Amino acid sequence: MEQAGRVDVLYGDECGFSLLPCVPYLWQLPKQTLCLPAHPHHKRLSVLGFWRGDNRLWSFSCTGRMTADHLIQSIQSLLPQLDPQKTTMLVLDNAPIHRAKAVREKQKQWKQRGLRLFFLPPYSPHLNRIEVLWKQIKYRWLAPQAYAAFDVLGSHVTDLLSQVGSKYRITFA
Repeated sequence: MEQAGRVDVLYGDECGFSLLPCVPYLWQLPKQTLCLPAHPHHKRLSVLGFWRGDNRLWSFSCTGRMTADHLIQSIQSLLPQLDPQKTTMLVLDNAPIHRAKAVREKQKQWKQRGLRLFFLPPYSPHLNRIEVLWKQIKYRWLAPQAYAAFDVLGSHVTDLLSQVGSKYRITFA
């Protein structure tokens, strides 16, 4: 139905950014010690994203932990930007904020506006395409310089998110 243009599908999820950089592998010369600066882990930039297959991204961020209220406010902000002629399926995992009572109470109202929530089976993050986007951002696109300070990280993440779909693209072929 999505390929036929009858339904828009958005993949939604949260991603957290802190001053602990994502460094899955690090090479160093023999007898040389490489050091990464240590930062307190109490600050966190949480980003909620809704990503469509054409690389259109709607993102909403907050400092600290993402809550069901943040999710509801973000969806409310998203609604006017959706195509009123189509049903939009929002694919979500089973995170507690996605299944919160306040979110469930809004579903009927959202359905009337053409937005339906679709929950993935438990333990299947591989079915949520936005996970690929978060991985690319953290492991490929976010420069090491972004981790200099928390405000620098926030600026880099915001700038990067604004360029998803233009400079930064992912193609599922």
